[in-house]
Amino acid sequence: MQQNKYDLVAIIRTIKSRGKLVWGITALGLIASVLFVSFRPKEYTSEASIIVKGFMNFDRNQLYGANTLYTKDVFAKDYELDKAMTILESGDVKGHINESVKFQSVHKLKSEEAAFKAIKSAFKLKRTDNYDIEAKFTDTDPKLAHAALEAALQKAESIYINFFEDYNRDVTKEIEFKRKTISDSVAVLTDSIAAIRKRYNLYSELLPVRGTALSSNYSINADNAAAIEQLQSLIGIKDKLDDRSAELASLKNEYNSFLNQEKMHVFYRVTGPYVPNVTSNLPAFIVILASAVSAFLFACLLVLIANAFKSKAA
Repeated sequence: MQQNKYDLVAIIRTIKSRGKLVWGITALGLIASVLFVSFRPKEYTSEASIIVKGFMNFDRNQLYGANTLYTKDVFAKDYELDKAMTILESGDVKGHINESVKFQSVHKLKSEEAAFKAIKSAFKLKRTDNYDIEAKFTDTDPKLAHAALEAALQKAESIYINFFEDYNRDVTKEIEFKRKTISDSVAVLTDSIAAIRKRYNLYSELLPVRGTALSSNYSINADNAAAIEQLQSLIGIKDKLDDRSAELASLKNEYNSFLNQEKMHVFYRVTGPYVPNVTSNLPAFIVILASAVSAFLFACLLVLIANAFKSKAA
């Protein structure tokens, strides 16, 4: 099996033999990078570091429950951060940025699609190892960069809050439906109790306190005794249903308390966003150095490839 062998000395000699071409291309790359650095627009990046709160903080039943001890995670877990990232990366957030800062008209873009692509390129999100989210927005206008990032965070938080508001509305509807069912059952029991009392003329035996024993001076027959037992059973069931309805009314009030003007915040902003006053462009010396090295390597590769083809043709 033939193995390719590379003679480093021969490679260096080949490059030196075309030194003018190599250094010429390197010089062109250097000049181009200097011109690029000189005329490139200044970019500014507004940044924010965000802590996302855990879902359990938004379950009012968990929040107000006093009879049971719940383990609550104050900070969001992986899957909760996934939801926050999904919302932040959504088209609704990009659309809100476009409308809020007039991104399309400011940058004179022809279509909304072009604006969305530009916003996607400028708006960067990163999950850190500490389960935080770093958000950045880059633009040539520092005030626009700040306003765009602020708009993105506000819109994402609004969408997040709306989810829990819808959830709480659904819960309160289900609670009200359950209370209506209990109310219907209580009405049936009330009618049954009234019918038994009327049939057996039992209006004072269990009054004024339900479940009290009859006076020893009062004699009853077998039919009345059976009726009294029925009354005691029905009244006991009715009382339990009334207690359950009261518990559900309290629970509904707890969930309704979320639906107010004082919104709970989903994102805790550790830092930012702020109006940047320092450019975020890559430093000029790095751009120039990288361009010169790249041009030099390209020139060397070009010389070696040309020499290889020349040797093969000979």
